[in-house]
Amino acid sequence: MSLIGETKLAILRELQDGPSHGYVIAGAVGISSGGVYTHLDELEQEGMIEVVEVSEEGRGKKYYGLTEAGELLVRSFEKANS
Repeated sequence: MSLIGETKLAILRELQDGPSHGYVIAGAVGISSGGVYTHLDELEQEGMIEVVEVSEEGRGKKYYGLTEAGELLVRSFEKANS
């Protein structure tokens, strides 16, 4: 039994390189943009990621980044699988 699904883990791993926009994450992980936002919302509610809203060209853009808890979870999975 896994504590976290493979897609969510892939999203967290993608965010190890730094904050990113949902569409970029979706492309990197290989899921639809609609699907990625469902996972991102759940990860935020679980305290694994945080959302930063940035105004670009007069529009608000959301960037998603790992929290300390998210970083610890990814490192734990990597350590367990090494």
